[in-house]
Amino acid sequence: MEDLELARRKIALLETITFFDIFDFALTSEELCDYILYKKWTLTELREFTNHEQFIVNLHRYVYLRGRSLIVKARKHKEHQARQLIKKAKKYVKFMQMLPFVRMVSICNNLSFYSAERESDIDLFIITEKKRLFFARSMVWLYTQLLGVRRHGRKTKGRFCLTFFVSEDSMNLENIKHEKDIYFVFWLRLMRPLIGQKIYRKFISKNKWINKYFDYEIDQKKHLLPESKSLKKVQAGLEFIFKGYFGDIIEYILKKWQIKRSKKKATKLKNQDGIIITDTVLKFHNDDMRDRYQLLWEHRLKQFEQFIVSPLPFDYDKQFLPPYHQSRTLFGVRSPHNDDKKNETISPNLQKEQTPAD
Repeated sequence: MEDLELARRKIALLETITFFDIFDFALTSEELCDYILYKKWTLTELREFTNHEQFIVNLHRYVYLRGRSLIVKARKHKEHQARQLIKKAKKYVKFMQMLPFVRMVSICNNLSFYSAERESDIDLFIITEKKRLFFARSMVWLYTQLLGVRRHGRKTKGRFCLTFFVSEDSMNLENIKHEKDIYFVFWLRLMRPLIGQKIYRKFISKNKWINKYFDYEIDQKKHLLPESKSLKKVQAGLEFIFKGYFGDIIEYILKKWQIKRSKKKATKLKNQDGIIITDTVLKFHNDDMRDRYQLLWEHRLKQFEQFIVSPLPFDYDKQFLPPYHQSRTLFGVRSPHNDDKKNETISPNLQKEQTPAD
């Protein structure tokens, strides 16, 4: 029984590291213990385990697959860019506390784990009051538009990407998850809520299906901005004005207009898998990368399978590394077999994984 438990934890560790490896992102030891699939690890357990595994490097705070040292350099670059974007996000999201019917605003996608490029934008996931989804979305759109920070057209760098809204009565996102969808699992796990702690708690409770992947409690207070009493009073005042029949009329008009406009734009797309337009969910991702992430992740894990389960001697350097390095990741970093090689370069990242249809 202990051997089965150890094997499962070993596979979970490998699956977690390999997932972030496809984004050319080396986790710190602390992050790996915090994000790991299945059962949470302590730093001591991780250190003891990696000391005996020839395919994992645990060096200078970072944990990565041996032969992939270049992603440490890539991670430092991505983290520097991400911290600047997160700082900007906090500056503007703080004042979204005054917007009527906005209940939670969270940073999501790769930025949530400190991964960003020079041209990256700021992806937000927003939960609204029920029966006020379109009103709240309009307020967020207007706020970011007036301040000149909304992503649109070619203006993307450092701007807010408003592509995912749900109302309080549709917080269970299990039906959005594909049958095999490791990216969405981590997307939900690593979400970085900035405002709306109470709603975030409800959101996590509505998505208990994620416990199949992480059987430990998620920190619900991490990254939250302090609540502003003055801004919340402004919000309460505006909601008092628009909560009744007058607000219902405005919501109806905005819903009819936005749905018609969004569906018209969606018909121009070749692939509409990333588009959801309903009364309670608005998701506009022109190019949904989740299936591609899943295939790449599974491919990488299969390359490890023989190495892990084979009872015969298996040479990591000669039998595993060459085929592993023959294919690039989606994001361009391709490390040589030799970790000590100095003439390594980082290829440009993909311009954008997901771009808004609306």
